[in-house]
Amino acid sequence: MTKRTIIKTEIVPYLNLFDLNKVWLDLKTKRQKIWDSIRNQRREMYNTTVEINKIEAKLSQTIKKLEKTQWN
Repeated sequence: MTKRTIIKTEIVPYLNLFDLNKVWLDLKTKRQKIWDSIRNQRREMYNTTVEINKIEAKLSQTIKKLEKTQWN
């Protein structure tokens, strides 16, 4: 009976370590997913900004052409 108690008390710290390790890994995985999401959002924001800039440049060119034809 004493032997069982000794084994149980020796195993408890390992179980706690296992639980902490699992929580740690879960949190690291969650953090990585958040970072990936942020990277995707940044990429999407950049691509959208580039497209907006292209459209603004075209609008600007069209306005200039209209102004030239109106004044001539």
